[in-house]
Amino acid sequence: MYRRIGLVGRAHVAAWALWLAGAGCTSLREIPRGEYGVIPDRKDVRLETRDGLKFEFDFVHIDGDTLVGMRRREVEGPVDEFGTVRLALDDVGRLEARRIDWLRTGLIGAGAAAAIVTAGVVRNQSGGGGSGGGGGTKIPPP
Repeated sequence: MYRRIGLVGRAHVAAWALWLAGAGCTSLREIPRGEYGVIPDRKDVRLETRDGLKFEFDFVHIDGDTLVGMRRREVEGPVDEFGTVRLALDDVGRLEARRIDWLRTGLIGAGAAAAIVTAGVVRNQSGGGGSGGGGGTKIPPP
């Protein structure tokens, strides 16, 4: 039973680390103007027009000189509704897309690994017994 609890605890730590790495290690990165059409479909995009208008889209498609942004609307019912905005690429002042930040992901992963190793070392040191001998069989008290 002791091993089972240990495995469940490890599974929780691993799940927490994966969630943290996936959710907390992304950042908005500006896309250079020359690379707008290189990847025509992008998710989680923030856009600012030359006029100062700001948009956040769930999905963006670039077709020629037009950017089509779509955002999910909060509506009741089983079917998702999307609002669509079409903009000329010349009107776009700044385009940012959410990407994985590998530096942050690596630092968090290394920190989590260090914490797990430290916990294992501390547990092994504290669970070794107090007599310091080679470990014979213990006789239970009468």
